[in-house]
Amino acid sequence: MMKRKFLILLFLMTFVWLFPMKVQAAQSTVNYSVTPQLTEDQVDKSVGYYDLKMRPNQKKMIKFKINNNSDQTQSYKIEINRATTDVNGVIVYNVHGVYNPYAKYNIEDLVTYPKEISVPAKSSKEVSVNIAMPNGNFDGELLGGILVEENNQVSNKAYKGISIKNKYNYVLGLQLQQNTDVIKPNLKLIRAYQKVTNTNQISVYGEIVNDVARVEKNVNVIAKVTPKNSSKTVLSSTNQKMSIAPDSRFDYPIKVNSLTGVNKNKRLKPGQYTMYLNIKANNGNQWKLHRNFTVTAQQNKKINRKVPNNGNSIWIIISAIVAMLVIAGSVIYIYRKRR
Repeated sequence: MMKRKFLILLFLMTFVWLFPMKVQAAQSTVNYSVTPQLTEDQVDKSVGYYDLKMRPNQKKMIKFKINNNSDQTQSYKIEINRATTDVNGVIVYNVHGVYNPYAKYNIEDLVTYPKEISVPAKSSKEVSVNIAMPNGNFDGELLGGILVEENNQVSNKAYKGISIKNKYNYVLGLQLQQNTDVIKPNLKLIRAYQKVTNTNQISVYGEIVNDVARVEKNVNVIAKVTPKNSSKTVLSSTNQKMSIAPDSRFDYPIKVNSLTGVNKNKRLKPGQYTMYLNIKANNGNQWKLHRNFTVTAQQNKKINRKVPNNGNSIWIIISAIVAMLVIAGSVIYIYRKRR
């Protein structure tokens, strides 16, 4: 009887170890929409966002509608955010109040609006945004987005007790200018450094700064990392058709490891390295940038604690199973001998 129980326990432990459970994502429905009410003094009347040219100290009101298509009264969060750039080279509008040392003016400081609004079922409500331009002059564009998100969004039934909630929101673009003069672009590589994310992705990041009020479009990047004073490429990446928000910074990544496969346990050895970025954008504008950085043994030690180097994981699993079988055999042998 003891033998049978031990072997059943051993089998269950091995089964759970080698066959993880799959999780099914929940679905959600969007029951609202947002409609801009564009004004006649749009700079570009062909676009579906607010593109406004205003004088210093000028004030203006713009409006949009929130349409509640559900059968219940709903409340909605409203937020106007400065445009930023994410690690994929995409301009986003979902972060509020981030410190920006590069902008002369912040669009978030120039607008007043209701932070929340309630809309009855099957109806619409108009929302007003007041814009007050600064006293001073500036060239280029202030770029932001009007984000509208339904409060208390609820996902459908979870799968086996695991709840996955998908959030949806709408963003209306808001661009403010005092003139339409073309300004000279300027990108800088401020620093390079190694970091690991919460998803166990180890990367070398280059902090790129666009310190002028101009959007950079169709940005192509060819990146590489070499040991310092060497031509040998140890890491590389490319990315195309990126966009960089005006007066913003973002971290361009070059992956060190992969989350699965043969490079899962790849690491940079401690030493000095150089990151090179060849950037092309907007009708031939080009930058060749580089920055030195150091990888220390202490940094790698911290990374390995967070992302264990399991290069021999399959052999560890096999050895553990063999050890368990040996222990099971020993217990059975001792049990029989004592009988």
